Amino acid sequence: MRIAIRSLLETVASLHLVKRRDYLDDRTPLRDAYRESETLFAKLQAFRSSLDTDSTVREEPPEYDRGVPF
Repeated sequence: MRIAIRSLLETVASLHLVKRRDYLDDRTPLRDAYRESETLFAKLQAFRSSLDTDSTVREEPPEYDRGVPF
């Protein structure tokens, strides 16, 4: 989830670059993408928060001979 959120933020940063460098004459697609990114960010944060509970499944770390996995 953290990777997805960081990727979204990187995409938003790219939108800002497109605007600053005037790559598009019509900024409507940028505005639409930015609005959608706000909604997606909120959904990703809510989903991540729902996963950060004490009821998650936790595995015991594997035991290795002399602390070496191979």
